[in-house]
Amino acid sequence: MPIRWRDEANTYRSHAAHCLDLSRDVSDLRRRLALLEMAQAWLDLADQAEKNAATDLVYETPHPPA
Repeated sequence: MPIRWRDEANTYRSHAAHCLDLSRDVSDLRRRLALLEMAQAWLDLADQAEKNAATDLVYETPHPPA
């Protein structure tokens, strides 16, 4: 996996961990749930970043009609 994607995935996982840490200190259940959902969204982004790293996409500009 290229460094850039690994760094992004690690950053996303760090954000998820932060949300989980915050959720432990929140007594309001709706707010706790929101933080847990946010953590899951960050983890989903980390997974997607890793998948993107494994995919090589090449865009070629279409040639104008002759």
